[in-house]
Amino acid sequence: MRKYETIVVIDSLLKADEIDSIINKYERFISANGGQIESIERWGKKRLAYEIKKRQYGYYILIRFDGPPTMIKTLEREYRLNESLLRYKTLLLQKNEIRMLSETDKDEQTKETAIETPADPAEKKPEITSAEDPPEKTEDQEAIAATPDDEQAATVLSSEEETEKTD
Repeated sequence: MRKYETIVVIDSLLKADEIDSIINKYERFISANGGQIESIERWGKKRLAYEIKKRQYGYYILIRFDGPPTMIKTLEREYRLNESLLRYKTLLLQKNEIRMLSETDKDEQTKETAIETPADPAEKKPEITSAEDPPEKTEDQEAIAATPDDEQAATVLSSEEETEKTD
């Protein structure tokens, strides 16, 4: 079995349930013909580079799957028969592309686990203060409060310019 990816551009004027039924149709087709779907990415509605069948927008889908080489010809025939599809392209993934995809998947998984676990477990959550106690100001907040507003800075600059003109 070889790894493939196919990009399909569906007419964006279709309703969401119609788009879902088209995607499910091709999912079932790939599975029924000896393929195994690895992932489906719904890129959503995007503007086309040029009009296709008098449409300026299309709904993009990326499907990565494993399958026998004989299935591709029948899959593209199914694409061609569906009038709701504006464009499609099926590509055979090379070994270096497969390796790159697996590395990015590993990177995404490590990022997800890093987000879920805090960097410092000893970090305390902020304490809840009562409504009567004013919140304490941090050094950053005090520095911001000490800087003049834009309007004040403009009036200071204009008054300095006037004093220079009189001198």
